[in-house]
Order: sequence, then C-alpha cells, then structure tokens
Amino acid sequence: MKYFHLCVILLFAITGASAQKMDANQIRQKMAEIRRNTNWDNAQEAKKANEKIRELSKQLMLSGKNNNPSNDQQVQEQMEEGAEYKSKLFKQMWEIAKKGENADVLLAEPLREEIIEDFKDDESPKIKNADYFNEMTMLCIDMSLKTVQRTIDQMSQYKSIKTLVITGGQFGAPVNLDDLLYRARNYPLEELYIINFKNFVTAIPQNVGNFKRLNLLSLVNNDIKKLPVDIENLNLLKKLYADINPITTALPVVGKLKHLEILGISKTKISKAETDKLKQLLPNCKIETQ
Repeated sequence: MKYFHLCVILLFAITGASAQKMDANQIRQKMAEIRRNTNWDNAQEAKKANEKIRELSKQLMLSGKNNNPSNDQQVQEQMEEGAEYKSKLFKQMWEIAKKGENADVLLAEPLREEIIEDFKDDESPKIKNADYFNEMTMLCIDMSLKTVQRTIDQMSQYKSIKTLVITGGQFGAPVNLDDLLYRARNYPLEELYIINFKNFVTAIPQNVGNFKRLNLLSLVNNDIKKLPVDIENLNLLKKLYADINPITTALPVVGKLKHLEILGISKTKISKAETDKLKQLLPNCKIETQ
C-alpha cells in the first residue's frame, strides 16, 4: 500500500523559511517555475525541488501576515507556531513514506498533542488578513485536533482551495462530512482526501460528485462499504484511492471513469474476478492491489 500521494500533497501545505524576500506573486511564480522545470523522475532532483517548494510555501503563507501590521500579535504568533508544526509533520510523513507498504498512516500523535497544548486555553482566533484566505490553495481539517472547530468556522472565507484534506488523525474521529463538503462547495477543488477515519466513516456523501474539477480522490482507511454513485460524474478524475475499506465492488461506478489512470483497491474485499474485469474496462488504468 503506497501513501506517497498523501505525503506529496501535504508538501504543499508545509511551511519552511526562505531568506529571499519576495511578494506573493513572485513566490507563486517561483514555485510554478520549479514544478515546471523539475525532472520529477529523478529522485535527487525531485527531493531538492520539494525542499525549495516547502521553503517558498512558508514564505507565501507568512507574506500576507508580514504585510499587514494591524494583525493581532497573538494571531501572528499562532500562525508561526502552526507553520512550525506543519514543518515537523511533513518531516514525519516523509519518513513514513520512505518505509513503504508496512508504514503506519499519519503517525503524528506527539505533534498533535504539542499543538493542542499550545492552544488549549485560547479562544478561537479570527484571521483578519484577507490575502491569507485568497492565497492559500491547500487546507487540512484534522478532526482529531481539539482546536479544529476554529478552522471549520472559517472554511467559507477561503477562496482558492484546490486541495482539501479531511482526516481523522491517527486513531479516527467523529466527523460530519456533509457539513464540511457543503462548506467547501465553492472551492475550486482538484484534489480531495477523506482519510483515516476508520469506523467513524461508513459512507461518503453523494455531493462529493459536485466537485467537477477533481482529478484525485483519496478515501483511504475508512469503513466504506461502497463508493458513492455520483463519483461517476467526476469526468476529470485520474486517481482514485479506496484502499483499506471493506468495499466489495467498485462497479459500475469506476467502470465509467474513462480517464482514470490509477485505482487503489488494496486491502478491500474486491474479488480478483472483478479486478480482472476492471482491467478490461480500463486498459489504461494502473490498478494497485497491494
């Protein structure tokens, strides 16, 4: 079972430091240039590019804050602490990815406890910088955090979220997916992760099919019995990960996703006979069963 796709997307949420001062547009242009010019098939080159993008991501996150001196000092400090937390989380996720199929998922309990301790006595702060909401393209909703409601309450203010990660943390957690997806209804989503809720999530809301721009959908490590029918309306979907779920069939939903390139169904109850049929229906799709 491969979790590298999750680690890659968390990279774009990670925040690191950069010595060069650039405005938001220059930072975005630099990140786009790195992605465009990197040979991602070269492991060493890809690693260096990822490190540069990670540094630029932090600068982009903090650039709006630094340009708005009217922000409360408390909010500024909390954003910086959050940046450091995410940096630590990425390093841990990268180590997990390198361990391969036998690695556990989202082993970040000590880091979560660290950030909970920092914020446990705080009231939910209100981010006042509009640039922050306009510029951020990735949002992570970790339902295992005691402070998660402050993020949920401000979901409607984000305007440019292309990647949404909704996670139950290491051990799973209760979640109202209908509410979260409704709050995200205006996001220009391209990638959606609903992961690691275990038996807290037994079904995916049908309105997941409303995000027409999705090219990646990950439903890893839940208790889903079947895929929502509306997934067949995601005509741009290229990657679908349904691993570690008691799903017995992916048909007919997956059979209609003609642009699908990767289908993850390891540790499901999908039979070999159906897997063979899926390979016939989707000859250009890589079906990962282990």
